[in-house]
Amino acid sequence: MNHTPSVSYPAKRTSACYIVKRWTLTKSSLSFSLFCLFSFFSFPIQAQNDDDLSTAEFYAKKFKDDGIICKSSYRYFTFDKGKNALNDKVVEIQEDAEYEFLSLKKFSGMTYAEYYNKFIQLKTFKRAFKYNSKYITSDRGGIDRSVTDDGVFFDDSRVQFYPLRFSQKGDMARVMVKKVYLDGKYLTRLFFHAAYPIKEQVFEFKVPDWLTVDFKKMNFEGRKIEIQENKKGGFTNYVFTMKDIPAYKPEYSRIGRAYTDPHIIVQIKSFESKGETLKGFDKADDVYNWNNRLYLMAGNVQDKVQQLVTKIILGKTTDLDKIKAIYYWVQDNIRYIAYEDGYSGYIPTPAQDVLAKKYGDCKGMANLLTEMLKLAGYDGRFSWIGTRLIPYPQSMPALCVNNHAICTLYFGGKTYELDGTESYSPFGENAFRIQGKEVMIANGDKYEIKTVPSSTANDNKIITRADFTLANDKLNGKVKVVLTGNERTEFHQSFQNLPVTSQQEYLNDYLEFGNDNMVATNLKTSDLKNRELPVTIEGDVDLSNTVNTISGDKYVGIDFFPKSLDKFIPDEKRIEGYDLDALVKFEDEIALTIPADKKFVDKPDNLELKFDGYSFKGEYTITGNKVVLKKELAINNSIIKKADFANWKKFIESIKEFNKYLLSITKK
Repeated sequence: MNHTPSVSYPAKRTSACYIVKRWTLTKSSLSFSLFCLFSFFSFPIQAQNDDDLSTAEFYAKKFKDDGIICKSSYRYFTFDKGKNALNDKVVEIQEDAEYEFLSLKKFSGMTYAEYYNKFIQLKTFKRAFKYNSKYITSDRGGIDRSVTDDGVFFDDSRVQFYPLRFSQKGDMARVMVKKVYLDGKYLTRLFFHAAYPIKEQVFEFKVPDWLTVDFKKMNFEGRKIEIQENKKGGFTNYVFTMKDIPAYKPEYSRIGRAYTDPHIIVQIKSFESKGETLKGFDKADDVYNWNNRLYLMAGNVQDKVQQLVTKIILGKTTDLDKIKAIYYWVQDNIRYIAYEDGYSGYIPTPAQDVLAKKYGDCKGMANLLTEMLKLAGYDGRFSWIGTRLIPYPQSMPALCVNNHAICTLYFGGKTYELDGTESYSPFGENAFRIQGKEVMIANGDKYEIKTVPSSTANDNKIITRADFTLANDKLNGKVKVVLTGNERTEFHQSFQNLPVTSQQEYLNDYLEFGNDNMVATNLKTSDLKNRELPVTIEGDVDLSNTVNTISGDKYVGIDFFPKSLDKFIPDEKRIEGYDLDALVKFEDEIALTIPADKKFVDKPDNLELKFDGYSFKGEYTITGNKVVLKKELAINNSIIKKADFANWKKFIESIKEFNKYLLSITKK
């Protein structure tokens, strides 16, 4: 029997607590829904010419699933000197962009959006419609709104957008944008792909001689990207051009685009100002100095935290018990609400403020946890880390390396990574989203880089033991499920947040394996208030509805395919591989006893599958009037690459075929 593994749970908070702004990733998140809501603000575009129509005919065949193509995307970046909100001399970056959109079919539409915030000023945002060979600029401004609300995420990001509606194939529109990045270090990444296909994407940078800048070329291998470099009149122009780019389309559990899609990381290394050479981000040391400067601006007032720390550790006799008490208190009592608002969104909220408000973002919670451990006499240190969504090492000098903050504890000769945002996580265990990742640990004027230990599938188990008895048409038994490691933690994160009235139903569903023909009763559990114990759920199960009778013989299935794996069977339209977001091992042992006057007619052949990263073993053993099914399914690598789809599909389909076998039972 199989349960819904962690790979099918809702996505965790890896997209929250961004230290790097979310708008740098894509401009497409509102496209279709905003088009539906605001299409009445747009105007049909008419009178296309023959060249546009023939171009549309050509690309409609090339991009059959898309209604619109960006015929030309040109983004031009220039650099100037300025000052940031902290009165530092910095490099400002101006972007002048122009996009031409072409309809590939009749009656198509989209919403074009531009994001801005306290680091980015949106100076110009216009749209124009093409009539014959001329563009007519609309007087109507873009619709402006906040990107987020006061829920579990607050930031200063705003969006302006234009709905575009096309009535004929070959219709065209143009969008013109001018933005200013007030602090160049916050222009981090530029992706070539967008939510729509692009005929030609051009990034051009006009770099003055007083500026040293580097362009990190990510995932360029195997891509046709033209790079030009020309030096003239005190400037160097860098031009990156990519053509015929398919649309970036969200897919279920898709591998993070930073691992797969070509993009440029813009690195301001240094610049000259009045004869002085000023540092940007040339080395990891520069990133640390910037991060640590903002951390030290938090303004913690220890007296306001000390009283609580004394209360929490009161009566605890060992150091380990004191540390756990502090760690679990933060997990259980501080609500996670991400926060970004200019530089104050990068400066951790003061520990006393997080404590008073009972909520904070990852930086605020890490700051509070660090301060509490220090006040209790332990070596806690504020730390920066990138989750598994981000592939970059700490040695890369760019802000996009980190999107999360935790506390690192040095204790008993060991290093522990403590994530206050990861509720119900036991001390000494880490969420999969930070396992294997490098962490930058504050240490005064210096820093340390360590790697978060990785678990294995064997550390995260779902163990099922079941014993069933068939009597006439009644099939009943007892089932016990044990969860360990991240599977236990994720169970708690789902279960503990449910209303009390829904928790019993959740437990029942867990023993019924999502099968409508099963009924679980008389449930018992381990101590679900103790996050450190393996979770145990056991009870009685009635499977009588699964018994089929044909001509006096019984046909019974005691194995069930985990429905969640169906979500990971790729079809021919799948663009990119899967990130299962878990390492997990299922261990099942299921017994069925039948009456003494009955016998099993046959059993399926044993099945053993071994691939690089995942394996399965299943075996039925018959002894007299009892059959025992033993199964093991291990996911040892969370990434299923597209190149491995053939093996992966064979793996899943073979398991499904093995799972659906019905045991034939007849009279002796």
